[in-house]
Amino acid sequence: MIGWLLHVLGLDDASGAWYLFWSGIGSDLGELTLITGGVIFYRRHTCHVDHCWRLARHEHAQDGTTYQLCRKHHPHVQQKLTATDVRTPPPA
Repeated sequence: MIGWLLHVLGLDDASGAWYLFWSGIGSDLGELTLITGGVIFYRRHTCHVDHCWRLARHEHAQDGTTYQLCRKHHPHVQQKLTATDVRTPPPA
């Protein structure tokens, strides 16, 4: 009686030792990996200024530490870039 009930509920070992794990909680490992990767990407590539969600594309060294900053918070990046700004070298 108990073997039949376990089989109906899917709690028996009829399909293999690891079947219950991979069809249950183990199937969430891939989703957890994608969410963790997204969080790591967000933390790694956003501006270091508090509460700024923009992508950090510019480095700024201060007191021996290199910070990743967005265009808005970097002290030497203009707000609007033109084609001539890209062609000319930055001031030394």
